[in-house]
Amino acid sequence: MNKNILFSIVVVIASILIIAFAMTTYRYYQAIHSDDPISPYLAVEQWKATITRGKIAIDMMTPESYEVAEWDIIITRADSLAVVNWPDHSMTRLGSNSRLTIERMRVADDYSKIELVASLESGKVWSNIVRTLYPESRVEFHLPKNGTVAGVRGTVFEINLDANYIHSIDHSVALSNSIGQLVTLMPGDSVSASNILTKIGTKLDTAWITANTLRDSTYMMLRNVELRDTYTRLSHSTGGIFDLWDRFVRWILSFFSGFDAIRTLSVISSGNISDIGGLSQATVMRWYQSFQSTDFVQERDQFRGVIISLRDQFTGGDQIIESLTRGAMWDMMSASGAPLQNSKWLLDTYAKKTGTTLDSLISGARSIDASKITEGGRAIYDRLMR
Repeated sequence: MNKNILFSIVVVIASILIIAFAMTTYRYYQAIHSDDPISPYLAVEQWKATITRGKIAIDMMTPESYEVAEWDIIITRADSLAVVNWPDHSMTRLGSNSRLTIERMRVADDYSKIELVASLESGKVWSNIVRTLYPESRVEFHLPKNGTVAGVRGTVFEINLDANYIHSIDHSVALSNSIGQLVTLMPGDSVSASNILTKIGTKLDTAWITANTLRDSTYMMLRNVELRDTYTRLSHSTGGIFDLWDRFVRWILSFFSGFDAIRTLSVISSGNISDIGGLSQATVMRWYQSFQSTDFVQERDQFRGVIISLRDQFTGGDQIIESLTRGAMWDMMSASGAPLQNSKWLLDTYAKKTGTTLDSLISGARSIDASKITEGGRAIYDRLMR
């Protein structure tokens, strides 16, 4: 065979392999970064909103969007609806005639620290905070007119100043007033926005609640589908005739730190804790954060097992375990008997430290009236809820 022809064939085959490798690598790169922090922005979904930035006023109408920054003031008009899309993929919807100031908005690339602080001066907001926060992180909504602060750790809740209430939809909301009194709202609880010690059982804005519940359902369904695709792509080979090629590419990429997520999620999906050596804290916790807002209950339990095994290697390991315990409690409450062994171990261990039992912990947390929790359960209740 002519040497030139042979050389050309080799070049063509090599080019095809290089292109195929690049395309497969890019597919993994996209999956790894699919849930990275985003540039925060305001989107107008209905009628009109304004962003006031110093002396500049940015007027927007449906369906415009614009990036937001710290100390922006967001103002909605009558019959308007606008959405703040936070850097960590959480969101806050503003109803008509609302005024919200973004005071702090900082999110680490690996979600190791999240700080979202805003002040609501008028109107109403509905927030879906999609991550159970890492230690030292905070999400707070301030009500400057009455000195109330609402702190959340992975929660759906609403503040409605028009109807004068604060309402927890999912998980808990920690409230404090200007003189330091504390109240924890469990799912379904609502209190007066002007006096957090006054419970409210009726007079909620049902139309607003229904509309936001439907929007949340759509958003979370899409988010779950995207994360499921990401998890499947990173944790398993493709199978079929492309399996060998896929395994080869994964093996090559395993030598590069930027592709740690492939090994991390492979270990999580296999459940083989003996393979956890060398997993980095940042990578493990980053992906645990991503799956907080989804229906990945079993996967979260597997993540907890890995983190428990690595706790001595982790910076702030005890704080992280406490945060995991809080998440484990919520999953155990809603898992309907699913065998969440790592979550159960965390709760058993923490319950023993406070002199209570796992059953009393769960039943206490499910209680709408926190005042009925036993003295033994109170310590763990307050610690976990906040």
